[in-house]
Amino acid sequence: MVVQRSGRLSTQVVQEIINDIDNGKYQAGDKLPTEHELIELFGVSRTVIREAIANLRASNLIETKQGKGAFVLSKPSQDLFQLKHSGASTADELGYILDLRIAIEAETALMAAKNRTEKDIERIKDAIKEMENLISEDKEPLQADRNFHYAIAMASRNPHFLGLLKYIDNTLATHKKNTSIAPVARKVLAFKEHEQICHAIEKGDPDAARAAMRLHLSGTRERLTARINH
Repeated sequence: MVVQRSGRLSTQVVQEIINDIDNGKYQAGDKLPTEHELIELFGVSRTVIREAIANLRASNLIETKQGKGAFVLSKPSQDLFQLKHSGASTADELGYILDLRIAIEAETALMAAKNRTEKDIERIKDAIKEMENLISEDKEPLQADRNFHYAIAMASRNPHFLGLLKYIDNTLATHKKNTSIAPVARKVLAFKEHEQICHAIEKGDPDAARAAMRLHLSGTRERLTARINH
């Protein structure tokens, strides 16, 4: 089986393996073919196979065991939500997930503006300050950015927002590996957008907080999908 040389090869490999799992070729607990066997089976490079395996692992369809290989996991309950790979291109798949994040976090910011406490504002500002320091040192403020969004989720007073946000972040991690590093100007712009979100939440302005978060994450969506693999 050789995948067609159109679209993203790793996406095609992922979809073929998902199809094999769905039609029962691979059952829960079964070991997938070795990396070398998959290379031969699909007629692609080692890099493509490793990226496909990483995507399957991020989707909780398989687990990898050091020195033993990749194994199919039990299918979750049909009622359990899961961000499974849609088979779309990497850029499109990333866009779908980011659209979901925009919808969720915009409402999270709105709820945070209604329910925040002084302690919440302190946590949000601490994350912004950490981001500012890292940018000034020309370092990636990735964890500071996560801390900012997680602090807002906690301020919403809905515990499911935080859990869902972390789940989406874990899913996005694989896709973000394929993007280039953001330029300093974009980091500074993101920092200012974070300040605007914080200001709206601190003022207790739900509509402004939601709008500021939507603006920020829409820019993030455009930037990441444009930069992927460039």
